[in-house]
Amino acid sequence: MFDFRKSNGIKINLTEEQEKQLSDKETIEKALRDESVVAFDIHNAGELIGFAMLKDCGEGFFLWDYAIDVKHQNKDYGSKALNELIEFLKSEHNISWITTTYKFGNEHARRLYEKLGFVETDIVKTESIHEVNMILKLR
Repeated sequence: MFDFRKSNGIKINLTEEQEKQLSDKETIEKALRDESVVAFDIHNAGELIGFAMLKDCGEGFFLWDYAIDVKHQNKDYGSKALNELIEFLKSEHNISWITTTYKFGNEHARRLYEKLGFVETDIVKTESIHEVNMILKLR
C-alpha cells in the first residue's frame, strides 16, 4: 500500500506542534550525512504523505523522526505506514528490534507506538530533556 523512497530531507508540511516534536530541517540534513542514517519519503498512491528517519544500530534501528503530512492526518495513515515500514525493515535488514523516543506529554506519539507494540523502557529527565524511550522487539 505504501511506497518508501529514500529521502534527502523532510519535504512534508507539519503542524506547529509537530515541528516542536521533530528534529529541525538542519538537524535532519546533518544527520543524513552519516552513513548509518537513512530517511524515507512515504508515498501512498503516488502522493507524498509522510517522512521517516532512522539510524541503523546493527541488530536494530532507532526511529529518529516520523511524521505524516498535515493534510493526510486522521486517516489512519500514521499507524498503517509505520507498520508497513517495520515489516519492510524486518524483511530487508533482518533486525531484532526498533527503538524510538517521544517527548514526554506527546500522547499522540505514545498511543501510536503502543498500538504497534512498542513498550516503554525508561524515562530520560534532565534539565533540557524529558523523553520516554520505547522498544519494539521483533524476535
